[in-house]
Amino acid sequence: MLSSRHQSVLKEIDAARCVGSWSTASALAAKLVKHGSPGHVFGSIVSSEAELEEYLAKVEWSPQEHWSDDGIMQRSSNGVRVTARYPMNISSSPKQLEALEKRLQKIGKHTLSDEEAYQLSVVTAKVYFYGSKFEQCQAAVDSLATTIPDEGAMSPVYVRQLYMAQMVMRGITAEMHGDMDTAHSMYDTALVALKERLSSQAALVVPRGSAAGAEKSHEELVNWAEEALYRRAMASLAQDNIDRGADELAVYIRVMDNVTPATFRVFRRLRANRLHMQLERQSIGTDSSAATQAKERVMASHRRQMALLKATYAFPRANEAHAEVLAEVDGAARDWELVRAFSRVESLRLLEVLYEAVFLTFNSPQVLRHLVHVLVRFGDYHEARLAFVTYRELVERQLERVKKALGSGSKIDSGLESVNNILRTVVVGARLFLVHLDSAHDCLSVVHFANDLIDDVEARDPDHQIIPPVPETIRAQVALWKGAAHGRLAQRSREPSNRADHHCAALQLLRQAAELNPQLYEAHYFLALELALGTRDIAAATAAAKQAAALDATRLDAWHLLVLLSTARKDYAKALQICEVAMRQSVWWPAYNESQPNANKSEESVAHSHALHDKDAKAPMGSVDAGMDFFGLAMTHMAIEGRHHGFDTSLDAQPRLFALYASVFGSVVAAGDESDDVASAMEAAGISIGLLAVGDLRTGHHTHPSHLVPSQASGRPSLARSLARSVFSKHTRFSSHGEYPPLPFSASEDAGEVADVPKLPDHPGQSDHPGQPDQPKRQRSMPHLRAPSGDGSVLSADIPTEAFFDKHGGGRSSTVTHMHSNRSVYSTAVATRQSHQRAQARRALCSLWLATGTAFVALQRLDEAGGAVAEALAAWPESPEALTMRGQLAAAEGQHVMALNEFHAAVALEANNIRAAVALACVEHELGRRDVALGLLKNITRAHGWCDPEAWYWLGRLEHELALECDSDARTQMLRRALKYSSYALELESSQPVRPFSILRP
Repeated sequence: MLSSRHQSVLKEIDAARCVGSWSTASALAAKLVKHGSPGHVFGSIVSSEAELEEYLAKVEWSPQEHWSDDGIMQRSSNGVRVTARYPMNISSSPKQLEALEKRLQKIGKHTLSDEEAYQLSVVTAKVYFYGSKFEQCQAAVDSLATTIPDEGAMSPVYVRQLYMAQMVMRGITAEMHGDMDTAHSMYDTALVALKERLSSQAALVVPRGSAAGAEKSHEELVNWAEEALYRRAMASLAQDNIDRGADELAVYIRVMDNVTPATFRVFRRLRANRLHMQLERQSIGTDSSAATQAKERVMASHRRQMALLKATYAFPRANEAHAEVLAEVDGAARDWELVRAFSRVESLRLLEVLYEAVFLTFNSPQVLRHLVHVLVRFGDYHEARLAFVTYRELVERQLERVKKALGSGSKIDSGLESVNNILRTVVVGARLFLVHLDSAHDCLSVVHFANDLIDDVEARDPDHQIIPPVPETIRAQVALWKGAAHGRLAQRSREPSNRADHHCAALQLLRQAAELNPQLYEAHYFLALELALGTRDIAAATAAAKQAAALDATRLDAWHLLVLLSTARKDYAKALQICEVAMRQSVWWPAYNESQPNANKSEESVAHSHALHDKDAKAPMGSVDAGMDFFGLAMTHMAIEGRHHGFDTSLDAQPRLFALYASVFGSVVAAGDESDDVASAMEAAGISIGLLAVGDLRTGHHTHPSHLVPSQASGRPSLARSLARSVFSKHTRFSSHGEYPPLPFSASEDAGEVADVPKLPDHPGQSDHPGQPDQPKRQRSMPHLRAPSGDGSVLSADIPTEAFFDKHGGGRSSTVTHMHSNRSVYSTAVATRQSHQRAQARRALCSLWLATGTAFVALQRLDEAGGAVAEALAAWPESPEALTMRGQLAAAEGQHVMALNEFHAAVALEANNIRAAVALACVEHELGRRDVALGLLKNITRAHGWCDPEAWYWLGRLEHELALECDSDARTQMLRRALKYSSYALELESSQPVRPFSILRP
């Protein structure tokens, strides 16, 4: 029997061995040996093991180098081969290990208890194992039982670790002999036995001698429980048991996520997680149901991989690329596509991975390329623009190196962006600028860069020996967006010759795109749209639109164009037929068809109002973007019904349209003006860029947000700007959203404080003071609103204009200067998908009320028409169309001055609004100012109203009236012009659609 003092020492030794405090264990063991106590043999064993472990702790080694190729799985005719490095060992037995062998052999000559004999055998096997004497190691452990020993008096807890060491060494020696089945059995048996001895809350892997602040190079060479978990999975994979191996590897990863310190075995975990993602990818294959089930696991694996990469690598030094980080970025983007993780939340999780990768790379175009694609999909177009501008800057630098390599005939660095990847990203950027940012000039700049790149590569490497040829599909996309940009500029050009040049270029490029890729839907659709807008070639436009609809019948824009083309031929029955066919195949048809067509309009409007303010309102049938296309087609259907069957019929369709509006835009309106950019979304989700750590994997906890550099273009934290500050430094402009920069307010001379500036109401039509009119004051002839040359205004600089401003007076510049609120008619929202949808929601509701007002006007119900116009202005106070209709109603009542004010206000809001400009000329004519009206109409028909029949009709009428008042010499010439203008107006009217083709602009 051991004394109580000895038992206390044994407990302390057991605790010290468990936590790896070998100096303490050695000191305590010396007490047993010194006093010649009954435990002196056990003390000698402990002292020997402590000396071994202290020696191993001093061994310098690199986990990153040791496991550099771990986890690589290769399949061949001989089966599956998985690289799994053996634990770090000493290649040549040093004197310290030889001395320990001799000492342990002497200890074995004593009379030993069963517990002492077991511990002596395991410690001796460890000495052989680390000394690379695997035959002696196998002989030392083969005689031991494979069951876990009972808890003895000497080491009741540490005996578990000795048992794990024994079983792992037996498994590794079996692996060395190619017996993977025995090896797996040893690892699995050991882990099962260990779990049975541990409590449910105990950690399976407990790193020893690895403090939280210790360097990774000082990790223990072997942690036996961790080794068993890892090698068990590798053994299963080596046996081609992929399913079992993947499950066991997932267990290893899950257990290691909870170790302390969190950076323990970080590089091996990095390799294991990469292998697990590869296995997951193989198991998914092309199975869509498997992809859906694995979606969360795949996204969590990539987040873990990025945290492990951050724990392994630091910010790169010169000439460091961190290829493994770039490989993870490519893998993440590929896997998000594989599992079709395209929702807003899922895209946000991919953005987290990409933004974290930026902190491990230096100006990597590869990372920015993926950022551009994902930001566009997410819907933050402003941020996508910043990322694309940076990407272009970086690839231009790389292309200089490519050109030098082509000139000298040397090999191109494999780490550079490929030409095809650059061109694909440029195509995405061209679409971003034209469709989402409405910037045709920027789009042209991008595609010119792409064309120059293609031509340069063809000239330097005509035989494609170094750079592969550019696919025809990419060439078609470049031609497509260049043609679409020219088409947009043709519609905006004021000069006839310039407009004709853009139009011809657009037709040539769009036809080229259709020839290069006949399956390209957008090429045929944009070609049809350009033919309809630019030349009114109805037959050719119809043929191109039919080709587009045949390529993708699910997209409504080509069908919508076919409907408008049918109405241009005045075939309203055919137009209705096409419209109904297109609407029935849309996912939004049930929401439209299930509405009661005969419901009371006021009740429908109440239901519509409730739906808009319901925070749980959603778009249940499909995406909001698809719903907007369907709503536009439904509006056209209503207009055709009114034209073909009478406006009473179109009014009957109003309840269905209001119900459809609530279904499509309910969630958009209910969301309000909340920020929907990436920075705000990440902040709301608790995602902190730059601070993700492996410790966060334990609970999914996010640390505090990092400090982001604000974008000078938006005034909000810009992630892209934070990632490449040196590149973005020159891309700045004044704020148009959020906080405004310091303004030159008048200051107090005494205190130097900013003088009080009255706060503007949220909308210009609202007054803060009772008794003041709700509508802004309109004033005559504001010279600063006269459009400078080249801005696209239909008004000449020498013709007086009218505009409205708020009660502060002055003009637009002073209004913006005095703004303290970012919600104003003068504030441009940052370009995001949701901001675009909010704008579309306002326009759609306004258009719906205006269509109602048009029907009331046609039925001579002018009071109800005025109410509909008021509702339209309430939906969109800055609507030029609503102001124009209100002016037309005023003109019909003989209130010409009021009508004049309304038309001037509409033109001031949208200088290119043809209806407002023509109505303005008509009122000027009614007031007897025919010269002013004639000047306006000449400017209109020369500029954007060149295809408007009403403008040409009034121009011909005014020429005829003036001709009757002239002498005979000038009369003939003027009458000829009047006849020419009237004939052209008639020709245009014969091909005029029920709604303008311009509503389908991309």
